[in-house]
Amino acid sequence: MIEENGTVVEVNADGIWVETIKSSACASCAARNGCGQKLLASAGDGKRMVVNVSNPNQLNVNALDAVVIGVEEGAFLKATLYVYLVPLVALFLGALGAELLNLSEGYIILSALLALSAGLIGVKYCSITLFKSCKYQPVLVKVF
Repeated sequence: MIEENGTVVEVNADGIWVETIKSSACASCAARNGCGQKLLASAGDGKRMVVNVSNPNQLNVNALDAVVIGVEEGAFLKATLYVYLVPLVALFLGALGAELLNLSEGYIILSALLALSAGLIGVKYCSITLFKSCKYQPVLVKVF
């Protein structure tokens, strides 16, 4: 399970609202000084996020409690593959389809971009229903 520490902001009928502080793994990495990824990761470092988490174990929780929330690794990997792989495959299929039709290079590029756009739009609308499943939502793991 991928876990993150947070603080309960509010408990109401809609669920438990937990505030987390976004941090990157760059602080603990040995190559942090020579890596270009550090600059990108530091852009979002320290931002506060408030997420709604479910409480399947019915843990007793109140506002301002320190908690641990988590998401299953398998669900996280599936969601990541879905979000990144579907548009990429659409891009290649669009380019391949135009190539098989013997279209010029400009039309191949255009069809690849249109297929990429269709893949992105498809991911957006399909993910609304797909990721409403409980396994893709963060859950309350522990209360301190």
